Amino acid sequence: MKHLHDHGICHRDLKPENFLFLDKREEAEIKIIDFGLSKKFDHAEMMSEMKTIVGTPFYVAPEVLSGNYDR
Repeated sequence: MKHLHDHGICHRDLKPENFLFLDKREEAEIKIIDFGLSKKFDHAEMMSEMKTIVGTPFYVAPEVLSGNYDR
């Protein structure tokens, strides 16, 4: 997540179903999928607030439900 945030991307729908292993090996890389609700910020927007209430209901953060959150 830090890598995404450092590059101006906020996923906005993190949940267990959106984390997959590359293969069945014990040391397999983990992948994050489903960027359909993600938001890309340009440099000028990096600290701007988001207001859209998005995400999967059982996993949405309270800040998102309040309609006032940032990356």
